[in-house]
Amino acid sequence: MNSLIFDGFKILFTALIIFAVAQLSQRDTLFAALLASVPLVSVLAMIWMNHDGASGEEIINFSKHIVWLVLPSVLLFIVMPELIERGWSFYPALGGGLSATIIGYFVMIELIKRFQTVT
Repeated sequence: MNSLIFDGFKILFTALIIFAVAQLSQRDTLFAALLASVPLVSVLAMIWMNHDGASGEEIINFSKHIVWLVLPSVLLFIVMPELIERGWSFYPALGGGLSATIIGYFVMIELIKRFQTVT
């Protein structure tokens, strides 16, 4: 039962952070972008992993994979604004940015698998 309560807390706390960033973006986009750029999800995930008994090695691997997967996630923030500047409306540009990001993730995951050292 305690695990269920804690899981509910984790979901609520994470949702509150996302809600706070969304609300703040209506008042100050730069500060909201700063908060959104902080790897809160990653930090929270590592805290939850540690709390749930993950080993140091699992947390290390998680952190290293995040480093490489940040690269394709940047594609969204390059492609979407470029498409909007070229006259695309928001949702098609968002779709284009997300598509580029998803393709980038697939490419990066394959590269990680191919070049990951076996331990």
